[in-house]
Amino acid sequence: MPKRKDDAFYLYFIVRSVLMGLLGASIFSVIIWLLNTSQLPYVLTISGGSFFIVMFITRVFDKQIRSLVEIILKQLEKRPRAKQFLLEHF
Repeated sequence: MPKRKDDAFYLYFIVRSVLMGLLGASIFSVIIWLLNTSQLPYVLTISGGSFFIVMFITRVFDKQIRSLVEIILKQLEKRPRAKQFLLEHF
């Protein structure tokens, strides 16, 4: 099993990618709903824009994401099989 620092490194990217996916889908959906459009140029532009917005948001809250990772790691110490599964398959 990897060391704790490696676990935090891998889990950080798992948590950040989940947050980016959820935030990105939410922002994209809200903007599309507000503009009430489905034209391809608008969708592509909004998609690219929402990606950069989400990147910025997750970088701003990087400290909080790292704290969340440490909390999750502490909880996973009680469940070694779940921790192993999570870190090996995601």
